[in-house]
Amino acid sequence: MQNGVANWVAARPSGSFFITRDVPGSVRAVESSLSRLAGSTGPIQRVRQGLYWKKPSATRFGTARPDPTDAAFAVAGPGAGLAGASAANALGLSTQVSRQPTIAVVGRPPKGLHGVKFTSRSSPQRIMLNHLEVTLLEALRDFPDHSELHWPAARARIRRLVQNGHVDLQKVAAVGATERRPGLADRLADLVSA
Repeated sequence: MQNGVANWVAARPSGSFFITRDVPGSVRAVESSLSRLAGSTGPIQRVRQGLYWKKPSATRFGTARPDPTDAAFAVAGPGAGLAGASAANALGLSTQVSRQPTIAVVGRPPKGLHGVKFTSRSSPQRIMLNHLEVTLLEALRDFPDHSELHWPAARARIRRLVQNGHVDLQKVAAVGATERRPGLADRLADLVSA
């Protein structure tokens, strides 16, 4: 079993995350093999219980570490996206970089991850949205709290995301209609009609 798990790990791309249940084999044997492979010189790093990261090749500066935001998205599940100042920065509405990225998740936030803050949302419809669409919804919920732009400039920037095909504004508007947040419906209606 050790060789089977090692071969499966070797086939993974460098810098990718995977969870224990992704690996074929019996749970106990997989966990044991992954634990051995996650040793100090092994090809993977344990990020938290059940979550592993395939290390990229070492450079003369050492081995990279997993990005906390990527790790958070790996365990957050569908309907997750950046929130607060992190959302505004990701969309280009602000140049402020949060010390600790904030991720909005549907339901209970995951535990055991350091370097990232989770905030819980109760809207199950968010699972229909991709990470960028949830990030947009979060930025619109909080606008103008974290934005350095006034609404006309922010609207123009968001419209470019829509035109590039990265965001389905109709889906975001449909999900946003289910959430109660002052001004959110008006901002979404303005974006859709533009």
